[in-house]
Amino acid sequence: MLFSSNVFLFMFLPVALLGYHLLGRFGRVPMFSWLSLVSLYFYGYWNPKYLYLLVGSIVFNFAMSRVIAKVQRDRAKSTALIAAITGNLLLLFWFKYLFPLLHFALSAGWVGRSFGSVLLPLGISFFTFTQIAYLIDLKQEVAEPQDFLSYVLFVTFFPHLIAGPIIHHSEMMPQFTATNHRGLRADDMAVGTTWFLMGLGKKVLLADQFGPVADALYANPHGFGAQATWVGLFCYMMQLYFDFSGYSDMALGLARMFSLTFPVNFNSPYKAANIIDFWQRWHMTLTRYLNLYLYNPLAMAMSRRRIRKGKKATKKAQRTLSGFSEIIALPMLSTMFLAGIWHGAGMQFILFGLAHAVYLTANHAWRIFVPEDAPVQKLLPKPVGVLLTLACVLVGQIFFRAHSARDAFYVMGTLLHLHGGGGLAAYAAHVPGTSSFATIGSQAWVVIAAAFAIVWLLPNTQEILGQVDPGERSRSLVGNWIRWRPTAAWGLVMMAVTSLTLAILYLSTSFLYFQF
Repeated sequence: MLFSSNVFLFMFLPVALLGYHLLGRFGRVPMFSWLSLVSLYFYGYWNPKYLYLLVGSIVFNFAMSRVIAKVQRDRAKSTALIAAITGNLLLLFWFKYLFPLLHFALSAGWVGRSFGSVLLPLGISFFTFTQIAYLIDLKQEVAEPQDFLSYVLFVTFFPHLIAGPIIHHSEMMPQFTATNHRGLRADDMAVGTTWFLMGLGKKVLLADQFGPVADALYANPHGFGAQATWVGLFCYMMQLYFDFSGYSDMALGLARMFSLTFPVNFNSPYKAANIIDFWQRWHMTLTRYLNLYLYNPLAMAMSRRRIRKGKKATKKAQRTLSGFSEIIALPMLSTMFLAGIWHGAGMQFILFGLAHAVYLTANHAWRIFVPEDAPVQKLLPKPVGVLLTLACVLVGQIFFRAHSARDAFYVMGTLLHLHGGGGLAAYAAHVPGTSSFATIGSQAWVVIAAAFAIVWLLPNTQEILGQVDPGERSRSLVGNWIRWRPTAAWGLVMMAVTSLTLAILYLSTSFLYFQF
């Protein structure tokens, strides 16, 4: 069930809100039981048989959490944790990686028959890694055992179930035990509804309009010349930006309607002046997860290994070639390699992860080895840094979107004029039934420039709504003059945006991150 579908907007969401409000007078248990039930229905609506998979995953992990919490010996806790993580990863491997690997083996001639395929359950990566993180923290005694209702709602709450954000237990569990839940609240409904409608507008009015051009390029990368390929790449850059930004806004808005607060997951990443800053703004909860549960443990393990060998693991040691390689570069390469695999089983995703590993390692090297007062620092003022970062991101997105590594390299070759292909008019044959701007020459670049103006000049949604940390200044170049208030004027603006959105809602497509 898509957030941008009629059945969600006009049936599921009103029923979920009404039931939550009516049951609020009877206390926490009926209210959150209702939220858990509607969340399970939300997931099962897509494919009911995979509801058994989700429920089985929840029951298994909750049982393992009880084991980890009850046993006293640290070794027994570790054994239980390893068993739980292994079970989760085997489930993920079966659905996400086994059959692509078997297909690869078939194409390479290593096996003699096809093994078919299996439909990837929606959100399996998100609900699997959310639960793994909770079990790890429980074993390390930085998380508390939870009752079954709180645990079920933590995993299944429908705004984050399919495509994130990756919620940390420390952010959600305390909210479930708070005593201020008495049904819907007017202030939270006002902010949450506005937040949701802004995200819906981004998805339908912006992301979905760039999608057909990007899809046409990657469906037939051999059919387009250099200029048309550049147009397709920028269209995908904007489609992915507004699609993920829109989904993140909708998820946060939905949670706020129920007086629950999600962490911000998207914070104007195309304004980033370096690739480290980019990852601190793009899919922020995934970046946090990778840091907490992959990069930091790997870096600490490498530091302990150096100490056992009689070497130093201080910041000064990181300024040596061996120290930098062992403490920063190797953990970064390992982490981003796994991040690439997390996104998909194809070689293109591995190359996507490794590309960003190289970017991040180079960025860390620059920070460590080049003093801030060095003359070369003046060569990279913020505008240059933003453009350089976008160029790196764009290359990574080619691998992220392409159907194969071969297609990705072909697209890159086209950019270098190594291949022929059609011009902008070639899109007319690949985007039927649309008056795509890519078919009418220079107007394509005008639309792309307008999209960049929105991205670079305007405040993001949480800045407009005032949902930022106190004292944090807007990253917008036009400041905070666009600030939402629950006024009639803003009501008219949102009515206009919503009307335009609903008028073309039938053209909306699924969210790009649903496939992970």
